[in-house]
Amino acid sequence: MRDVFAGIGFMIAGIVTIITAQQFPTLPSLQYGPSLFPSLVGGGFCIGGAVLTLNALWQRRKAAAQAVQDDPTLATSPPEKMGWAMVLPPIAIVFYILASDYLGAMLTIIIIMFSLMLLRKTKIYVALITSVVMSSAIYFIFSHYLLIPLPQGVLLGGSLPWIS
Repeated sequence: MRDVFAGIGFMIAGIVTIITAQQFPTLPSLQYGPSLFPSLVGGGFCIGGAVLTLNALWQRRKAAAQAVQDDPTLATSPPEKMGWAMVLPPIAIVFYILASDYLGAMLTIIIIMFSLMLLRKTKIYVALITSVVMSSAIYFIFSHYLLIPLPQGVLLGGSLPWIS
């Protein structure tokens, strides 16, 4: 039931994000303005929340049908266990906030992606390659194309040798 409420919460957050983003000023020289990226994020929240809610309801219905088949006296499924999968993403966000100024954005994202992939029981070499490639892509898209300044970190002297 927590997934249903979380999904509804994500949909509400997405709607609020889209409504707030539509109030941003528009630039007459561009076809898109500062509201584009927040609107896309809000739309992603709405879609993700809907998928999460529908999936949770479908799983609950499936578990209830299976429980009734196994033992007709049971009408509900046992409660879900809270695992690391629910706790680690917020911890990863706090880790990024605290560590990115020292480690740099790219290295911090690599560590977070690698640990999340290992949590989902991905093979180590696949997790390492994927986290390095995707973190590099995310870093270069944000820093070079979207021109968002990301922390370089002081661990390697404030700049990474392969980043210009």
